[in-house]
Amino acid sequence: MHTQTLGSEIEIPYEDSYNENLTPGEDFARAVAARTDEDEVVVPFHAYLPASFPLLETRPRYMVRHLLKVGRVREGHGAYLEEFTGVDRGPSGTAYQATPESTFGSGLREAGFTDVEMALNVPVEFVRRPGLLASFIDYRMFVRMWTQENEILLYGSKDGKVEGLLNMKGLRHQTGRRDVFRELALAACEVEETGGSCDGAVMHPELYWLAAENGFLDRFKEAGVTVSRTRMVPRGKALLGDFRAGATLLNPNVSSLTLSRDPESAARRIITARTRMALAVHVPQHFVLLEQDED
Repeated sequence: MHTQTLGSEIEIPYEDSYNENLTPGEDFARAVAARTDEDEVVVPFHAYLPASFPLLETRPRYMVRHLLKVGRVREGHGAYLEEFTGVDRGPSGTAYQATPESTFGSGLREAGFTDVEMALNVPVEFVRRPGLLASFIDYRMFVRMWTQENEILLYGSKDGKVEGLLNMKGLRHQTGRRDVFRELALAACEVEETGGSCDGAVMHPELYWLAAENGFLDRFKEAGVTVSRTRMVPRGKALLGDFRAGATLLNPNVSSLTLSRDPESAARRIITARTRMALAVHVPQHFVLLEQDED
């Protein structure tokens, strides 16, 4: 894929284009065009499909996934070690034995794999236009998958295979009652009370842009904190943590794009994108949920 510099003109494949380096959308559109019987078309990919969104090259926006390290695994191999503590203690002292991590126990866990799945209903005439179909998948379907991926990583999957960072046992909570940006800084400090380094935060776009407006976002970035903004986090809340040491997104590189008939309309087709993933949370107490008390 050709990498554009930020701010440069962006060229995209469209109705009648040719490109040797096929995107997933182009690959799928060619497979669909090669079929004339209109039966189900399934194209597998050895890749993590949401990462194929082309505008990442020129318009970086961090999803929750981008805060985590990624582990390449074989499907079904989700074993990991979790460190945990049942001891409720105050701030760390100045000796190791006075720190919370000195009380951590450990256990072998098995992460469950689930699918990030997005299905969209489109006219049959549309899927017969390879350029339009490819562009739609690359630029629209994958960005929609991002939203669902954020929801799964934060709240868990409907099949119960992924617990979600906001629902995990061991997540610490902090209530803010003063200036929200001071509270964010204090929450970042609280992350480090368990021995981690606060390297990420997830917040609603409203808080993100307010932080950008007053310069706090730049100061956070200078301190090594990567910020993800998503509507999946309510206004007035923010998740801070040592994301890279505390959790791993497990990627077996199992994905597919599928075209199927709409059982309710001969004039419609259903496009489904799927990507498999799992979440291993190694140190749940490395995460702090800040909730701002407006009263």
